[in-house]
Amino acid sequence: MFKSDTQKLTELLEDKYGEEFGVESYYYAGDMWSMCYSESDPTLLFEVRTGGEVTKISHDYYLQNVVARQVEEEYGPLAQQVFPGCYLSVDISNTLSSAPENFPNADTVTLDDITRYCESMGQSSYIVMNIFVDISQIDDENIETEYLFFKDEIGGDIRNGGLPDTIIILYFGDTAFITDCENVIADMTWRGSSVIYDITEGCPEMWMGYDNNDEFVYTLDEYIENRMEVMNNG
Repeated sequence: MFKSDTQKLTELLEDKYGEEFGVESYYYAGDMWSMCYSESDPTLLFEVRTGGEVTKISHDYYLQNVVARQVEEEYGPLAQQVFPGCYLSVDISNTLSSAPENFPNADTVTLDDITRYCESMGQSSYIVMNIFVDISQIDDENIETEYLFFKDEIGGDIRNGGLPDTIIILYFGDTAFITDCENVIADMTWRGSSVIYDITEGCPEMWMGYDNNDEFVYTLDEYIENRMEVMNNG
């Protein structure tokens, strides 16, 4: 019986992860690029890439997106306390297409599993926390609380091993901007989306990270200066 490429793809995913999947969309550019989802959670979309014959998965981001959802659920409420009305989207850096057969499944996988596996393969592992900040709800009197959130809350988790290397990007916009970004990201992953980059292009943004000792790169005065400069130039 003839199998369509989408049937071949879902079978490859089911063989790999032991659960049922669907295909949201796909296109061909030499290879087959697809946006898929688990039948157990159709809201969690992830990108899959195979060769044109759809006989082998070369890249997929299912477990990364499962773990990204875990990080969002943990840190989203904390970010909301600091930036009311904000939206947090997390991106996990590495692909697990060659992960061993005994690698944890979607029900048990953790960020630490991915970090340790990437390190064992000689790959760097990091996450990006994209925080979309509603400027109508920013209070400059709260700026020290913002700083301490990045320095002590997130920085502390990096230092104690709860988070790998972390990049933080703040995107500043109005309520409609935040809603648009959230809706676009809900419909597709970061790797599969050019729309989100179009929306955020030109918006005020601030990139932050941590040094080799896992210390926040800014002093309080530097954070205030940079944050105010970004806002004033937006």
